Amino acid sequence: NSSQGGGTRKGEIARKILDHDPTCAGGAKSSSRTRPPSTALDETTMAAAAIMAPGVLLKCATTVGVFLVALKRQRRSKRVHESREDGVPATTEVGQSEDPDHRPPILAGPRPCMGDLSAMETVVNLVTCVPYFRMARSVPVGVSVWNRLFSLSCTFTGVCAFLYHLSTGKIRNFFRRLDYTAVALSAVSLTCARTTEATRPLFAAALSAVLAPFQPLLVAGAHMISTEVAFLRRALSDPKLRETHFRHTCSGLLGFALFYGDDWFPQVPYLHAAWHVLSAHATSLTGCLVQSQVA
Repeated sequence: NSSQGGGTRKGEIARKILDHDPTCAGGAKSSSRTRPPSTALDETTMAAAAIMAPGVLLKCATTVGVFLVALKRQRRSKRVHESREDGVPATTEVGQSEDPDHRPPILAGPRPCMGDLSAMETVVNLVTCVPYFRMARSVPVGVSVWNRLFSLSCTFTGVCAFLYHLSTGKIRNFFRRLDYTAVALSAVSLTCARTTEATRPLFAAALSAVLAPFQPLLVAGAHMISTEVAFLRRALSDPKLRETHFRHTCSGLLGFALFYGDDWFPQVPYLHAAWHVLSAHATSLTGCLVQSQVA
């Protein structure tokens, strides 16, 4: 009887080992039972990537397309200016003389926009500078020095925009370039704030800071694309960020369209003010990206 009881206990122990040991047959069965959730998670991630990737690709493609169009217009304006110096009137494809001064500021350098055409529009442009200061306050500055630098750059952008819309005369050109430079420096500081010590591109950031006063939109565009790719990757790995990423992409695309529309249709009022609000909102949503990178 004792030998039979011992055999029974050994059989029970053997069954328990087979049920819990992953190297045994029973363990393999239990391991196979845990695979479907992992597969479901991979399918969910791929589905989220398929939904969010078109928005990011559209924003990147729009940025590249605007750069190419602006470069083409810059070269055409240069030819028009050279032909006028030679005394030959230049015309466009439809036979009308082309104004070489009206061109997108991308790659051609900043120029004073034709906004602030009325006192009401100036007031609205000044009021819509406030979101930049609110955006600066939303950055978790106590985490690292790079976060504090990003917060200060957002504040600097708001101050430069405020001074630009208040200025008149020749000094307006200086504040316009300073405004563009502040936007580029904010994009550079965001890149440093969202990356870790191991992946922080200090050399590229230093080079971008040097180039910012000369090619501000080129610098801002490059860092914006980098941030969009990083935000997409974080949203794919963290489902909690996907809704924020969607709102960021939508507001960024609409804001970018208004920014370019403000240059093409300067007679339309309040386009620049709408750009202020949307750009500040899209950038403020990257605060969760900074927090998630720190975490």
